[in-house]
Amino acid sequence: MDALLFAGLFATFLCVVGQKSRMAAVAAWSVMFAAVVWLAAHHVTGAVVPGLPQ
Repeated sequence: MDALLFAGLFATFLCVVGQKSRMAAVAAWSVMFAAVVWLAAHHVTGAVVPGLPQ
């Protein structure tokens, strides 16, 4: 999962540096934000409630 996050951050970076459209950069950033929130929620629930499957 971490590799996917780094790949998405790199894709977002390429959108910004390559001066792609604002919509492409916002779309890439939104997908990355959702992935980070999902990953954080997955780790937090696993740490707070030990009985939940990870």
